[in-house]
Amino acid sequence: MPNYLPNAEPFQFAGNHIGCLLIHGFTGTPYEMRGLGERLAAYGYTVLGPALAGHATHIQDLLPTRWYDWYASVTRAYDDLRQTTTHIFPIGLSLGGILALHLAAHRPVAGVVAISAPFALSHPLLPLFERFPLLYQLIPTVPKRAADMDVVDPNILTTHPHYPVYPTRASFSLMHELLPHVHDDLRDITAPVLLIQARGDRTIPADSISEYYARIGARNKTALWIEQSGHLVLEDVSKEHAFEAILNFVRDHSR
Repeated sequence: MPNYLPNAEPFQFAGNHIGCLLIHGFTGTPYEMRGLGERLAAYGYTVLGPALAGHATHIQDLLPTRWYDWYASVTRAYDDLRQTTTHIFPIGLSLGGILALHLAAHRPVAGVVAISAPFALSHPLLPLFERFPLLYQLIPTVPKRAADMDVVDPNILTTHPHYPVYPTRASFSLMHELLPHVHDDLRDITAPVLLIQARGDRTIPADSISEYYARIGARNKTALWIEQSGHLVLEDVSKEHAFEAILNFVRDHSR
């Protein structure tokens, strides 16, 4: 069994024939999704919160991974849920939201929820790495800034496990390999979609939710803005608003 960070273990709650697949963010852990998972389980749903490849253990485990490794973690969890449920809702935060949308374009789902999903990302150092690929070996990680822990309530960071740095090559895979690929997939999503973004989110471009909404092929799609929250919507001060919206979405589309 992997040596998970404290509070960072994957989780699973047995329930009814409706399955909720909860997908955490880049350099994050299943802890980001656990509060939502416990709420969904309290309403009788089957819940699975996996750890993405290279996450929730040690940063060295994340360095060699790429977007297809993280997506493989998602498809394995999806296949596990298919063993016991008839309807599956992928629900993801940030990178998890991107992977949830990618899954919805390629697998049967009852609905999909993308929370704080960036439509585009950039880093001032990445052009330099692209010009000189050997820099990935010389500088395998870059420290996170204080602004990267994007929350309104700083108290949640005392129990929020995460990696304190970004892996440079894996970050490139997210920004320049996964995102363009998912952009091409958006028109193929036909299941109902709920998009959630906080107005105070400083991590992703402010127009991300509208960019996704405009390009997703589904006719049934909703864009929900959350007030008074940062990027970690499911832990921050307005999490109850997000929980209620997600519960209603799952209930309405699992009948």
